[in-house]
Amino acid sequence: MRKKLLASIHIARKDMALEEESYRALLYRVTGQTSARELTDAQMKDVLSEFERLGWKPERFQRFAAANRPDVRKVFAIWGSLRDHLECHGSRAGLRAFVERQVGVADPNFLNQTQTRQVIEALKAMQRRHGIVWEGKR
Repeated sequence: MRKKLLASIHIARKDMALEEESYRALLYRVTGQTSARELTDAQMKDVLSEFERLGWKPERFQRFAAANRPDVRKVFAIWGSLRDHLECHGSRAGLRAFVERQVGVADPNFLNQTQTRQVIEALKAMQRRHGIVWEGKR
């Protein structure tokens, strides 16, 4: 649990584009500490609550952290790269609907390898249409 909380704090910091000084000031204001590593679990939850109060949306992280297989993680990554170009803003519900339309499976985590390849190719085609260059491994 501790690693997940710490990762969420660092993702929130990155998502909110906080500079080092502002981030340390937020930590100190909320917990009295200047390093997230030194925080208790309860303090980490307080920091995450503060990030949420300031406008951070935690589901952005949770949406892409669920897959165990590398090929399914690639589906989530490509979908995330399309976030700014989609009506659904890259939501998990939007991805589920897309996957179901493409291969008839309700959730990306339940795709077999053939279906995963089909979905990845469809997402890559969407990237090309939107002018997004995928810089991952080919």
